[in-house]
Formats: sequence, C-alpha cells, structure tokens
Amino acid sequence: MDLKESVRQWVLRELPYDRGDAALVAYLTGLDAHALLVAFYNWNSRRVSPQHRLVHKSKAFQQNPLATQRASELAQIISDIEHGQDLRKYLSRDIVRAPVRAPGSDRRDLDLMLNDWGIHHLHISSIVEADGFVKRDGPLLFVSFTPHAAYLIDIMTHHDWTRDHVLEVLAGEWPNECVIHDMGAAPPNSITERQRANLRGNHYNSAFTYAGRAFKPAGGMMSNGTTLTAWLAARHVLGKIDIFERALANNQHRLASKFEQHGFAFPDTEFEFAIREDGPGILETKTGTWINLAVIQ
Repeated sequence: MDLKESVRQWVLRELPYDRGDAALVAYLTGLDAHALLVAFYNWNSRRVSPQHRLVHKSKAFQQNPLATQRASELAQIISDIEHGQDLRKYLSRDIVRAPVRAPGSDRRDLDLMLNDWGIHHLHISSIVEADGFVKRDGPLLFVSFTPHAAYLIDIMTHHDWTRDHVLEVLAGEWPNECVIHDMGAAPPNSITERQRANLRGNHYNSAFTYAGRAFKPAGGMMSNGTTLTAWLAARHVLGKIDIFERALANNQHRLASKFEQHGFAFPDTEFEFAIREDGPGILETKTGTWINLAVIQ
C-alpha cells in the first residue's frame, strides 16, 4: 500500500489540464504528492461551493450607477447566490484549467487577487454562451465569500485588481466578518496601488492601513503564487495519511470493527485516496468502505 502514490494518481486524474501537452504532463507527473495536492486545492479555491448564502451589499455597490443599469442581471446573480446555485458560469474561463504550464511561464491558472485578498470576481450577464460561461464585457462584480455569506464589494473592471477601494470597503464596512482581519493600530499606508500590483505579481503579500489601523486581507500567497491555505490543507492531508499508515503497520486489523459495523468481514484491504463532498478520505476498494480522514486521530 502506497497511499501517497495514490494521492498523486488521484490528483493527476482529477485536475483539468491539457493531457496532450507532453511538457506539461512531464512536469505534473514529476511532482510529489504535496505539490500536486497544493495545485488541486489552489485550483479548487477558484470555484464557489454551491450553498445558500446571505447576501450583504456595500454602500459603494448600492450607490454605483452600474448597479441600476445592470439591475436585472445582478438580481439573477444575487438570487443564484442566495439559493445556493452553481456560480461557475459567472467565473473566469480559466477555472477549467489547473497548472497550464511549468512555473516561469504564463500562470493563467492563478487568480492572484483571489489568492492575495480572498476576493472573487463574477462576470455580469444573463446570457450563457455555448461553453457554459456567461457573456463577458467590462464590468465585474467583486465578491468576498464565506461559508454562509456573500459580501458584494463593488462593480469594478479588469484594471482594478489592486485598487485600495476594494480593501477600504471591506475594512470600513465588514472588519469583523472574516473577509479582512484587523491587526491593530498602525501608521498611514505607504504602499501605492502600483507598488501593490508589483508586489502581487512577484507573489508578495502586503498589509493595508485604513483609519489608523492595519488590516490583513483574507487571502495569503506562497512564493509560487498559490495559497497558504492550499499548502496547509495539503500538509494536513498527508499528515493524516501518515497516521493511518502507521496505525495499520502496527495493527493491520485496527479497522476490523469499523468494517463489521457496515456488515463486512475485514478483507484483505486495498486502499485508495480520494476527495469527496465530505472531504478527503480513504476508500477500501473491495468493500467500498469510506474512511474520512477527519476521523483519524
């Protein structure tokens, strides 16, 4: 049993990438389990889990003339958010790809505003095109999602990825809602928007000051542009797998009672890794028994 190799094979099977690109295939197949899990979790963070959310609208959003001009389209997006509909059609078309090529090349798989600030951008339209995504034009809806709420920041453009206005809205209206983090008193902000864009492009995080206080955006990048959250999630999964493998090595019948609860005699086990709706886990392939890694101590 080599569950780390199973992790690698599962990610290589589930990641959306161009399998006809020999160089990309070689790059991905050369990655270890941790690096592949980071790639998976980073890609998955670009999606928005379909679940009911309470929608909050900022003053800037409500006062924006485009909120009136695009009212019907925005009403549909808001309804979809509130009713837990799949928001994929409003997202960037780049979500259909994971790492598009090796680092150092055009990394369109990385949504750097999302990774840096934890903010999604939704395209505003009700016209769904042949590929399943809505029609694109200039305005974008900037939104910060939490598991149970959506915070509509403002309607902006493709040139506004590092605008101070975005963080000012979060810090000014929702400083205690986990969409931005208050770090305490601080001197005035000394980073310009151009400098912030340069820092982000080189995968550096930067703090933000507003009304005499320092704020940390909800995201956080690693040096390769992926998220700290993805790195930690991958590390957590592999740590749980280590615990599972050590437990079985010490007592291979440790799971017998769990199988018996499901009416199965303990088999000659064959385990595979997978990630399901309830999280990462281990599947016993002969019986179909599922062991969620969250229960492994």
